[in-house]
Amino acid sequence: KGGHNNEHHNHNDVGSYVAVVGSGSVLLDPGSEVYTARTFSKRRYESNVLNSWGHPVPVVAGQLQKPGADARGRVLEAEFTPLVDTFVVDISSAYQVEGLRKLVRTFVYSREGEGSLHVTDEVEFDWPQRFGAALITLGKFARLEDGSLLMHGFNEALRVEIDAGGREFTVDPAEIDEDVRTKSKPLRIGVDLSEPVKRANLTVRIAPAARSSAAE
Repeated sequence: KGGHNNEHHNHNDVGSYVAVVGSGSVLLDPGSEVYTARTFSKRRYESNVLNSWGHPVPVVAGQLQKPGADARGRVLEAEFTPLVDTFVVDISSAYQVEGLRKLVRTFVYSREGEGSLHVTDEVEFDWPQRFGAALITLGKFARLEDGSLLMHGFNEALRVEIDAGGREFTVDPAEIDEDVRTKSKPLRIGVDLSEPVKRANLTVRIAPAARSSAAE
C-alpha cells in the first residue's frame, strides 16, 4: 500500500502489506476496531489497530506515522514482469522525525519456485537513531534455531528470514489489545535494531514454509 493517511476511514498505514499463502492471510493488516465514540474523535489514533503500531510498517526513532494527506507514499519504481514484480515507495513523509533523511521501502515479489516476497527498508538519518519494523498476524509464531521465524495461521504457514546487514536485532511479540472484529486478537512481532543507526537496511524474506517444518 502507498496511499496517504487522510483516506476515508483512514488507518495510519503507508507502506503496509499482506502476505497470503494458499487459502489464508498469514501476515496481514488486522482491520478495524469495533466502533466507539473514540473511533471518530480526536482520540482516534490512540487505537493500536488504527495507528501505525498495529500495521507492518516501521517505527522510526520511536515515532509512529502521523495522520494527514501529506503523510503519503511516493512511488519511485513500479516494474511488473511475468517472473518478478518490484515496487519501491518513499514513505519518509509519514514520519515527523527530525534528522530523518531517507526511508524507502522496496517490495520484490518473485514467482520462482514456491514464490517469495522480500520487503526491504532503507533508512538514513543525520545522526544515529532507533529503527525497527513489524510483522502482524492472527496466528502464532516460533523462532527457529537458525534465527528465522515460522509464522502459522489457521491452515497455512510462512517462513520469515530477517536480514539486518549483520547488525543485532530483537524480536519482540506483543498482543494488540484492542476490541477488534476478528475472533482472536492480532499479534505484533516487533523487529528492532538493537542499537541506534545512522544508516541501515532491514529486510524480511517471506516464503511458504515446507509442509514438514510447518507440521513440526
